[in-house]
Amino acid sequence: MRLSLHNFNSRNRLPLRLFAGALILSLFAAACGGSDDDLAAAAAAVDPVETNGGGILVKPPDVLEGDPAEPQSDLPSLVDGLELTPIVPFEYFDGTLASTAEFKGRPTVLNFWASNCAACVAEMPDFEEVHLALGDRVDFVGMNTADVSREAAVALAAQTGVSYPLADDTTSVVFREFGGFVMPTTVFLNAQGQVAGSWAGVLTADELTRLINENLLPE
Repeated sequence: MRLSLHNFNSRNRLPLRLFAGALILSLFAAACGGSDDDLAAAAAAVDPVETNGGGILVKPPDVLEGDPAEPQSDLPSLVDGLELTPIVPFEYFDGTLASTAEFKGRPTVLNFWASNCAACVAEMPDFEEVHLALGDRVDFVGMNTADVSREAAVALAAQTGVSYPLADDTTSVVFREFGGFVMPTTVFLNAQGQVAGSWAGVLTADELTRLINENLLPE
């Protein structure tokens, strides 16, 4: 199932905070599974806000601060945070050892995904499309999170056609350090090594392109 960023009809919208937790639970369950206790804990740990198109932008504690950008269109906007990038070691699928400190110097799109997350897999071709268009100006890294079998993850990634680097986060350490709680999650890092913002949920190629242009690339 492909999850939509635009989850609410503007004419039939209940007060967001009355059901935001339930929506996040549904998002998580539909995308990646998880126990009821884990989902409840995740929902309780975030402060959801409504975005332009009716989607949900969540602000994980200690990662993002600020208010949503002023609505300009039906596409999503990021929260302006500019927290320093957590420094965490990891390993690329090709065996190269690295650290998130190496992301400093060029804007980076860090996408957390898992092979058993249908929503993650559904958006990967869109990320590849944007990577091919903007890869000379922005780095892309697909961080495989909580998958037991790297071989299965590699095989699935090959089916999606992605060519940007993929990395291993089997223990979910990188995911947690960036405040992750639901997949897919995409973190936007500027060239100064700061977290410019984070989006929890699926992004289309158009939405991803807009967020990159508005938050990572100079005018």
